[in-house]
Amino acid sequence: MKKVIFVWLAFFLVGAGVQACPSSKEAEKILRKISRQSLRVLSVAPAPIKGLCEVIIQPAGGGRKGITYLDESGRYLIAGRIVELGEKVRDLTGEKLAELNRIKLSPEEMRKLRRYVAFSAGKGPEIFFIIDPDCPFCQRAERILWELIRENKVRVNVVFFPLERLHPRAKQKAISMICEGKGFEALLVPYNGNKMCAEGKKKVEEGARFVKALGIRGTPTYVLPSGATHSGVLSREKLLELLGNAS
Repeated sequence: MKKVIFVWLAFFLVGAGVQACPSSKEAEKILRKISRQSLRVLSVAPAPIKGLCEVIIQPAGGGRKGITYLDESGRYLIAGRIVELGEKVRDLTGEKLAELNRIKLSPEEMRKLRRYVAFSAGKGPEIFFIIDPDCPFCQRAERILWELIRENKVRVNVVFFPLERLHPRAKQKAISMICEGKGFEALLVPYNGNKMCAEGKKKVEEGARFVKALGIRGTPTYVLPSGATHSGVLSREKLLELLGNAS
């Protein structure tokens, strides 16, 4: 009896036009037609939108993982983001990408990162805050953190990671802040220091190389007490939530 029900159900599904997503191999063949870059398909699964398939990809030589979408037939490719519109707008693609590419530092890497701390402020759960002094997103994050610092809800260790291609003066500012013995408050006001010293230059340059070797590419990046990282501005509420679950 069970066999009959199974066969009938299979017939019903096929008759209704239900399709599975393409396999990883099939998806790779499709992507080879349109991409100059050699890509590996890590997985294919149903996307949050009915009828679409989420394809997780990575350059063949390694690197950051990405997401693209195919329809179930494999005839159409959709390159873009899925954004859920509701009471709270959510970038579903962005959230998945952050999870796929999240870096977690080992205790040894956390100890090494401490060598490159420019200054610290606050009391409470300790985080590393990796920034470019000219990064506008970092400036938004700094204002949020300053409130928490003043309330003794977090201790912030600042590590400079100047993105010189985007901000040519960022490295000089970072070095000058260290050489002048500045603290977190200096991040909250316009600053154009020009002081140079060997200690500041070494800390910024070696720190930037170490941060890059960890696989971190953008600012701001938070390193939580557990070693988990998060790139992009965190709201006050989200940061406190993460710190509560960081142990």
